[in-house]
Amino acid sequence: MRRATALVVAAGLLAVTLTGCSSDPNANCDTALKSGTASNLITATGAVGSKPKISFPTPIDTTTSQATTLVTGKGDKVQKGQMVEIQYTLLDGESGSTIGQSSFAKSQPTLIPVGKSGVPGIDKGLQCATVGSRVAIAIAPKDSGQDGTTSSGVAVIDVVGSFLPRANGAVRPSVSGFPTVVLAPTGQSGITIPSGGAPTKVRSETLKAGDGATVKSDSSVVLHYTMVGWENKNLVYSTWNSGAPDLVLMKTGQSNANQVLPQAMLKELVGAKVGSQLVIETPADSSVPAGAWVVDVLGVL
Repeated sequence: MRRATALVVAAGLLAVTLTGCSSDPNANCDTALKSGTASNLITATGAVGSKPKISFPTPIDTTTSQATTLVTGKGDKVQKGQMVEIQYTLLDGESGSTIGQSSFAKSQPTLIPVGKSGVPGIDKGLQCATVGSRVAIAIAPKDSGQDGTTSSGVAVIDVVGSFLPRANGAVRPSVSGFPTVVLAPTGQSGITIPSGGAPTKVRSETLKAGDGATVKSDSSVVLHYTMVGWENKNLVYSTWNSGAPDLVLMKTGQSNANQVLPQAMLKELVGAKVGSQLVIETPADSSVPAGAWVVDVLGVL
């Protein structure tokens, strides 16, 4: 459930496609699961964040996934594509037995990107839940994320934390000579490379100044980023296209997207605060071409 993926694509981002709508479609709740007969049968007692005592009559059998909020949190509403911290227990709907190890047995919550967890029933069940909530989900076989599943599943999930869906810091005046950045309603960035040769040294400017936790050289950080090659103007990296932010180790550059980000870029993030957005120019480095990055700092662990 911790796995996130990113796609490497070669396609230009045009400003017209990024400014075509005025509201963020990821915040739409139309595809979120509704409560139903099956999910209403699930009870879970105990404080949110602690291992619950779960009960439901067996078998639970549903052809449509359903979600019932058992405890309503007072935090921010979760949207599609957002990284959240959860505690969870998964159970077989037919036998009532626990599947695998409950995350409540671990010392740290599990991080998942809503919409890209690998289990559609969980993705839709968490969509538009508020932080601090406990949600009971009856998962139909077709939404289990596994081919050949014939029985329904049950998930009890506590949403204990969330990271920003996009940079939300104060907008800073732009600096002449840097790449031009346009933003979609979702926060996705498009980059226009200026004329002139590729950069020979690293430089950066802050587009939005956040006021959250500070990135350190040994932090684990949640990032959204776009990188466009300077020479070919092609899209090299985009977490936005994958539908989920990336979790990156600053020390090594290793990420959940199964790629290693260049230290030249990451060093420019040290000292930045959560909520910040930076545009960074980097020269060619081994297999990574010279390019321009736009990076949203969404969280620090």
